[in-house]
Amino acid sequence: MENNGRILAGVTSDTFKSLQLGSGAIIKDFDYTALTSYDEFHEALLDAIKNGQSFGGTEGGINIEITPTYGRYPVDGATARFKGDSFITDWLCQMSTNLKEFTPKALQAAFPTSEFRETAGDDILSQRIRAAISLSDYDKNHTWISTTKFGYMMVSFFNALGQTTGAISAPSEGAGGIPFQSIAHVEDFDDIDFAPCEIWYIYKDGRPTRSLKVGGGA
Repeated sequence: MENNGRILAGVTSDTFKSLQLGSGAIIKDFDYTALTSYDEFHEALLDAIKNGQSFGGTEGGINIEITPTYGRYPVDGATARFKGDSFITDWLCQMSTNLKEFTPKALQAAFPTSEFRETAGDDILSQRIRAAISLSDYDKNHTWISTTKFGYMMVSFFNALGQTTGAISAPSEGAGGIPFQSIAHVEDFDDIDFAPCEIWYIYKDGRPTRSLKVGGGA
């Protein structure tokens, strides 16, 4: 077949309909399981932001990691990779960013064992950080929601526990930042066969017809 000079690339007619745009937002304890449409999702997202569930502005984008650790069954003489020779030993489901709002909410996200006390007046709030982690320190979820060309994309990390990943910066110029990382955890034994996270695609103009491996009502 004659090559007419066109450079091979993976772009399709759907490429520019499927782009992810901007850094998105991190929402704490987002209640989404009963939502069934784009309009419901959009309204629930706006309500969550109005209710103060967003961790606020970020810097440097938001990094999403859903990373398995693989092991291999040891078999003598198997010098190549065989189909079926691998198994997953661990899942690391986390996201990281730099929080920009120096508020009790942001610092509590970074230090989930925090306890707050008010002074006799209304002007001062103190924060102490417990050394021990209790089950109540885990949030129901930390959920990343991002704008896309088709609507929204959501990655929800279950039983999330936040932490800092380095020094809180107070630069001589510009605004400071809080290095933040959220790690997901499995809670119920029934969920042990799945990574502790969930991905949703929320289509504004209806879900396109695609050939997918669908199970469990997806």
